[in-house]
Amino acid sequence: MVRWSLRGAALAASLTLGGCIGGVGTGALLAAGATTTTVLEDKLPSDFIAEAVTGQDCSYIRQLEDKGPLCRPERREVIERPLYCYRTLGQIECFEERDPYGIGQRTVN
Repeated sequence: MVRWSLRGAALAASLTLGGCIGGVGTGALLAAGATTTTVLEDKLPSDFIAEAVTGQDCSYIRQLEDKGPLCRPERREVIERPLYCYRTLGQIECFEERDPYGIGQRTVN
């Protein structure tokens, strides 16, 4: 519920101040509001529309990071890409793809 009250307050403030500023500054004010929600919540304005339609937690930025679905249940499930780790000279290196150099190495457990 706190998220919705914060969003509502930001929307009301942007609409109220937008009327005082006039046509020129309204776009800049709305852009500042969109940037703020993107930075604070990792969500684009279109994510809030998708959330209202689906009733799930939607985030395009999270989808780009972990290649999961755009909208997910409210459980806040984190989907991570698998890592494949191999022994190299003096250390272990991990990659997002299996055997990136194609030399038939075995993974480290």
